[in-house]
Amino acid sequence: MSTSEGLRVGFVGSGWSDRVQIPVFRLGGLTPQAIASANPENAQRVAAAHQLPETYATWQELVASESVDIVSICTPPHLHAEIAIAALAAGKHVICEKPTALNVNEAEAMLAAAQAAPGRLAIIDHELRFHPQRLHMRQLIKEGYIGSVLQARFDRLGSERLDAAQPWTWWSDAARGGGMLGALGSHLIDLARWMIGRIEAVAAQLQIGHLYRHDPQQGFQRQVTADDHADLLLRFVNGALGSITVSGITPGGYGMSILVVGAEGALMLDNQDRLFGMKGVYPGGEWEPLRPKANLPTVEGLPNQGAFTVGSYYLAQTLAMSLPMGETMLDDAASFYDGLVVQRVLDAARRAHQTRTWQAL
Repeated sequence: MSTSEGLRVGFVGSGWSDRVQIPVFRLGGLTPQAIASANPENAQRVAAAHQLPETYATWQELVASESVDIVSICTPPHLHAEIAIAALAAGKHVICEKPTALNVNEAEAMLAAAQAAPGRLAIIDHELRFHPQRLHMRQLIKEGYIGSVLQARFDRLGSERLDAAQPWTWWSDAARGGGMLGALGSHLIDLARWMIGRIEAVAAQLQIGHLYRHDPQQGFQRQVTADDHADLLLRFVNGALGSITVSGITPGGYGMSILVVGAEGALMLDNQDRLFGMKGVYPGGEWEPLRPKANLPTVEGLPNQGAFTVGSYYLAQTLAMSLPMGETMLDDAASFYDGLVVQRVLDAARRAHQTRTWQAL
């Protein structure tokens, strides 16, 4: 294992790694080292753009490379399990994008591989756990700022799937793990568990906005099988109720927001990542801005100040400080066990949609 200045990351996939992870991980203290992609031209393009020393024709070669310490899996979900298991067997630390896998069986196999490699980091990239305002919100809930939690609402509204001219890609294909529920709903499910507690049951409605999209590679219209919008109802073990809405068909889009209501107050994170609190007797309370106890400065040089980008920076910073010390169980990171539990909720939500019934977890 190299020093903190040289923790070298190999990226599998050229989309999210190009837009966010490579520049942000570098700013956070990690060393982007290599990339592999199903499209070799994409790998070459990203390597040139970000000055990566190495490109590989296959993910298998990257995983086997002695110059890679951490494998970041940024592929469609149907490849997650195979790559993660191989990387752990090769002695690498693993950061895997969400959703964890295609189904619970694959997620269980990933957890077993992580348990068989106790000296390796194995986490799901739920980087929102490292976002300062979300960390502060969770801390306030745990400290009793709002008393016992009554209900919680987690929303992510966007418009990226409204355009009928958007081409058919893996995002439209349930067999490869496409859909808003997995891509963004997994983040909100993870936040709900992390902030509120264990989920005991879920009900769900899923919707496809455009039933067919043009596949430029095949040259014809293909049926869309993955959801563009999902509404979930949650029951928590502690008695709280919750809801999750994740949408790609909301005109204009309103971003992400969280509202948690308790017996003694409420907390709200708005779509600009501003945290507000309300104490006192309802309905006469007023929202007051709340700032993290550690008033962190704006990070210069990030591609943007979006929640995922900021969270990725603090995740990278944590890894750069922790891994050289031999710490592979990070308090705020989503372990492969967390990933399995989220996958159980995702699978149950799909069953709930099909059967129109609540599903116990």
